[in-house]
Formats: sequence, structure tokens, C-alpha cells
Amino acid sequence: MNRPPAKPVKPSGMELVFFYVCPYCRRQIPVPSPLLPAMITCNVCGRDFPIVPVDQYTAHFIRLMMGDGPAAVDPDYL
Repeated sequence: MNRPPAKPVKPSGMELVFFYVCPYCRRQIPVPSPLLPAMITCNVCGRDFPIVPVDQYTAHFIRLMMGDGPAAVDPDYL
């Protein structure tokens, strides 16, 4: 029998998600930390378009400040 854990589980990592608006259908497409220029495909209209990458140092800084996830935990659960 699988029982749920006795205490809530804390995050063990994190990922930054950036949203890019499809130039064809205007749908927001989530992309996890794109560090290189790339072509993505809209999951609604199916068309491809190029995206601008995010700054790797900024993404690293945010992960570092959040302790890669655990520092973002609600203090009421610590």
C-alpha cells in the first residue's frame, strides 16, 4: 500500500520559464530558460518562429538566490 508522505515535500530544484508570444496566433508559449537562439513551434497553430535567448548570468543569479528552489518555500512550512 502506498501512503502519502507524513510531511509536505520541499522542492529539490527549480526552472525558470519564459513566455514568448506566437507572432501568428498570439498564444503565449512557455519555454524553460532558453540560453541559445532557437526556433520554437507554437503548440496551437503549429508554426515555427525564432526566439531571443535569455541572459545566462541572470538566469543563474535567480537560481542562486532561490537556492535552486528551496529558498522560495513559504516560511510557514519551514
